[in-house]
Amino acid sequence: MRTIIFLMTTCLVVLSTVLTGGCAGAPTETQNANTESAAQVVGKPDSVELIYFHTKIACHCMSTVQDNIKYAIDTYFANETATGKVKLTMVVSDDPANAEIVNKYDAMAFVLFIKEKHGEKERIYPVSDIWNMTGDDNRDKLINFIRVTVNDILDGKTS
Repeated sequence: MRTIIFLMTTCLVVLSTVLTGGCAGAPTETQNANTESAAQVVGKPDSVELIYFHTKIACHCMSTVQDNIKYAIDTYFANETATGKVKLTMVVSDDPANAEIVNKYDAMAFVLFIKEKHGEKERIYPVSDIWNMTGDDNRDKLINFIRVTVNDILDGKTS
């Protein structure tokens, strides 16, 4: 019983954090030495990486988001994944071994980032729109969003 209460509480805290912790509004870009602003990085990228941060023990809704992102990439971008054009990286955000990458992205417990590589330059930004598509009822909506977003990026149609 304690475990169930703990998991339910954790899910509510995480969802509350995700919904109020800066996920709303326009995405902000993560900056590092090789990161450029959107105005400086245009055209079709050499590669696109989706980086999804999640905790070791995720509630059902966060696990569903993770599963749907993975399904979208595996289903619609198998060829691009095989050639290295598209990559999906899952990072356990509460694992101390991942502290460096969590710090690099300034990642919360649950967050999706997209990294576009254009030669030596990269553009990294969080994707907050997915938090309007959580839960089992929004499966197709989230999968389609990932499919369209990645296709648009590959076609050089980024904002």
